[in-house]
Amino acid sequence: MKNTKPLKLNKDFRRLYSRGRSLAGGFVVVYCSPSGRGFSRVGFTASKSVGKAVVRNRTKRLMRESYRLLEDRLLGHSDMVVVARNRAAGKSFAQISRDLEYVMRTLGLLKSSGAPDRKRPAAEQL
Repeated sequence: MKNTKPLKLNKDFRRLYSRGRSLAGGFVVVYCSPSGRGFSRVGFTASKSVGKAVVRNRTKRLMRESYRLLEDRLLGHSDMVVVARNRAAGKSFAQISRDLEYVMRTLGLLKSSGAPDRKRPAAEQL
């Protein structure tokens, strides 16, 4: 992650949980708050309810990679915590990535991708 530093301190996680904006998707929950720094910070968590250690670690790796691919489209600098929901266990990279992108776009953290809107038929997009 080029322009993002890890969020490590417990007090930072607790601050985002209590005062940050949040939105839950099908597989992830994102808590965010504007950062007063010149860079973004992000932390990833998965509780024991997601599964055993192997499942939790795989889920966090998928979330981290999904974030890495979206990092170039971030608007401004934010502190974020990405939490895996129980349903995330065993999901594919594409499912986790799609859900994380949806949640971050809905929170206003991402620039539009420039891709055509999938809900409208191609003929109406012209």
